[in-house]
Amino acid sequence: MEQLYIGIDMGGTKCAVVAGHADGKILRRIAFPSGKDAHPDEFLPRFYEAIDALLREYNGGAAPAAVGVSCGGPLDTRRGVIQAPPNLPLWDEVPICALLSERYGCPAYLQNDANACAIAEWRFGAGRGTRNMVFLTFGTGLGAGLILDGRLYEGTNGMAGEAGHLRLAADGPEGYGKRGSFEGFCSGGGLRRLGAQRLRQLRAEAGD
Repeated sequence: MEQLYIGIDMGGTKCAVVAGHADGKILRRIAFPSGKDAHPDEFLPRFYEAIDALLREYNGGAAPAAVGVSCGGPLDTRRGVIQAPPNLPLWDEVPICALLSERYGCPAYLQNDANACAIAEWRFGAGRGTRNMVFLTFGTGLGAGLILDGRLYEGTNGMAGEAGHLRLAADGPEGYGKRGSFEGFCSGGGLRRLGAQRLRQLRAEAGD
């Protein structure tokens, strides 16, 4: 039997739990909505429930080979601790890897979501065979994962590639408190705000 791996993606709009194999094949995905009011006491049991269901279905209830968690920063990936990301502010100093390892008896790893996406695309997707690539995430926020000279580049504190706060214009949609930023224009939340602003302008011009 191929070893089974569990992946958890924690986002500001939705969370997902997947089961898959080392070759990148995904067997099943379970998703549910999240939000800034998502609390660990509520969501950890939902993760456990989804993982347990996947293990029963694909692994006979046995422990997975490992669990990987992707989440927006800031994170302490070495300790496996989530440190109150802007889109999940109630997840403050949550030792997610220790909790998962203790429950399932296997290694657990934490990585910035943009970095995790970059690694996956580099190993299994359009980035295969490249030594340098950038992966941009356009979700609730905006981030970038960097593969430089054939390896993931995280920077000193794991914050390399956080391009969302680059200012693209003197004014514009707000992305996490910064108007005219890359995140303000191009993230999912920024596009929603930009669309609402344009709709207000059109209504004002039409006298409606």
